Amino acid sequence: MILPLSITGKTQIYGIIGYPIAHTFSPPLQNAAFQAIQIDAAYLPFEVHPKKLKAAIAGIKSLQIRGINVTVPHKVHVVPFLDEVTPTAQRIGAVNTILNNHGRLIGTNTDGQGFIRSLSELPFTPQDKTIVILGAGGSTRSIVVALAEANAKQIFLVNRTIAKAKHLVEEFSPVFPQTQLRAEQIENLYSLPIDLFVNTTSVGMEGDKSPADLNQFKILHYVADIIYTPQQTALLKQAKQLNIPFINGLGMLLYQGCEAFEFWTQQSAPTALMKTTLMKLLN
Repeated sequence: MILPLSITGKTQIYGIIGYPIAHTFSPPLQNAAFQAIQIDAAYLPFEVHPKKLKAAIAGIKSLQIRGINVTVPHKVHVVPFLDEVTPTAQRIGAVNTILNNHGRLIGTNTDGQGFIRSLSELPFTPQDKTIVILGAGGSTRSIVVALAEANAKQIFLVNRTIAKAKHLVEEFSPVFPQTQLRAEQIENLYSLPIDLFVNTTSVGMEGDKSPADLNQFKILHYVADIIYTPQQTALLKQAKQLNIPFINGLGMLLYQGCEAFEFWTQQSAPTALMKTTLMKLLN
């Protein structure tokens, strides 16, 4: 872990809470950013049992911790303990970043915007585009909100349990009238021109199983898989074989961290350095 050479009474404390937390990449990522911009700060991991969550959030104020990231399983449960939640985080129903603004805890969610920024590597902009999203979990929620806020034309939600996809459509359609949201079986989409296919499921994280057969799509321009280990899933290997431009989840992981840094500090994150740090951690 990279920490400031000297920690004093003026050093601002940041961190991440989760359960478990040993696997997180955030401390070296954020500490490298603080050092690069010469901010006197240290970022630490805090393992917080779900039963201790309320006390931990109260501790942020008591200990004057400046900012916190929130990861599994606390993103949803943390919301009632905050003083303010941004509109985006309210729509998602989850918070992954908290700012302590002079004792007032403000929660936001940077996952969706991190995904949007990662699309620039394709390059792809969601406005007026047709997008297929596979999955209906927490990551799906943040990505749907981000794409709809970016004025996607159509979003088709595909999930093994179609009722979950329909529930998301019913929830988000009134919020985003400019975007057509539909729950569909994947076979009904093969003949449509699709601008972007997004996998938000965990299928592909282990083994060579793929969540979809890209050969079936008549027109498909781009593919995104939010999995980042392995860096090339079976889905992305097929995209490569078909010469379809693709990205994995590394960009989303990187940029959600950059967004959190900027939310806390109101300064531009040292993106290139953070990307280098992240690649070293993964390799």
